[in-house]
Amino acid sequence: MPSLPEAVDMKYGDECPDAQVTEVACVALTLKRNGRQRLPSVLILSECDIEKAGDEEEVERKCEGVRELDLSRNKLKEWKEVFKILRHLPGLGFLNLSYNCFESPITDPSDVVSLTNLTRLVLNGTLLPWKDVHILLENAPRVEELHLCKNEYSKVERPKAKRYSSVSRIHFNNNPSSDWTEIETLGQMFPYLEVLILAECPLSQLKEGDRYHEYFPRLKYLSLNSTKICSWDSVDLVNLFPKLSELRLQQCPLYESYKDEERRQLTIARLWRVQRLNGGAMISPEERENAERAFIRYYMNSDMRPKRYDELVRQHGELQPLVEVSLRPQTEVQVTIRCGEIALERIISVYTRVVDLKKELEPQVGLPASKMRLFYLDKGGETCVSYAPEELKINTKQLYTINVHSGDEFIVEPKVPKV
Repeated sequence: MPSLPEAVDMKYGDECPDAQVTEVACVALTLKRNGRQRLPSVLILSECDIEKAGDEEEVERKCEGVRELDLSRNKLKEWKEVFKILRHLPGLGFLNLSYNCFESPITDPSDVVSLTNLTRLVLNGTLLPWKDVHILLENAPRVEELHLCKNEYSKVERPKAKRYSSVSRIHFNNNPSSDWTEIETLGQMFPYLEVLILAECPLSQLKEGDRYHEYFPRLKYLSLNSTKICSWDSVDLVNLFPKLSELRLQQCPLYESYKDEERRQLTIARLWRVQRLNGGAMISPEERENAERAFIRYYMNSDMRPKRYDELVRQHGELQPLVEVSLRPQTEVQVTIRCGEIALERIISVYTRVVDLKKELEPQVGLPASKMRLFYLDKGGETCVSYAPEELKINTKQLYTINVHSGDEFIVEPKVPKV
């Protein structure tokens, strides 16, 4: 297994290109640089099979100036090897140790390194005990963003009322925590939390009470995507976060029986403080008002109305149900057919051809189709503006092409033999 310096050499190379030669006014100037080119400040060594730190002098020489270090998905097992590396990166601001399988917890306090410039710490899939997480945080007093996903945390351990005031963002995705009380412990431990991501945690409900102001006084963004939220009561409790402005709530059992538009409208109508729902644009005043009106109409005939219903009725008043308007094209019309003194009321298809209508009329008017002249009289429908009769001379024309409506008339006249 390669050490960290060996992994650096394999990925970034050890020697710089051959000496560069620059010619100026026919004088050859040779610019020589010894050793490897300077490493980038962002050092990505993910999936390099690193197990050991290697020679510490080599670590210091090769990693000088590194500000971000990604050691995810390696084979690090012992914390002392990690601390050998970190000891020589005093300016480190980002560290990713995800999916390394540490075989034992941090046992020797003398090995622990103080990371005074670290602001982002990623520990996904490490299965670290909470004791180790606390040791790392105690020695990284400026951490703002903490990733603890997929660590099999069903409980949140907070020893001696520990609080970390620097942390403002926590990714807690895909942990088996199902009790909201454990999430409240996170709020107690990180009192300045602004972003909390709980996607894919099996939470089925939020807990009633007045602790939201106390435990989450600054929370602005909450993700409950793919949780087990199954009741509107939990959605209503989101209003208790005093500063919350953005919510992610998708793929939950609650929404399974609703259409997409209903999900969004019913949720917006309940959450008066949330300004953005499930990403995208901010909720406009027009969208919010439409959602609130849709909410009233949705529950107006229900026996069990949520508390929010009465609040919105006071705001918008009693609403009338929307009139359902069918936009499907009319396929049959009722028309009057006149031939001399004969007047027939018929329901005909708008897809009927002129020649077919003539054939249907043969028994009633006593004329063969070939001897008929057929005129269409548009009665004007709702406009009440009648038009002059128009002779239908093309036998293959379908009636919908002349925009026939119920109430219109057809006039049959015999053809006059040519002299």
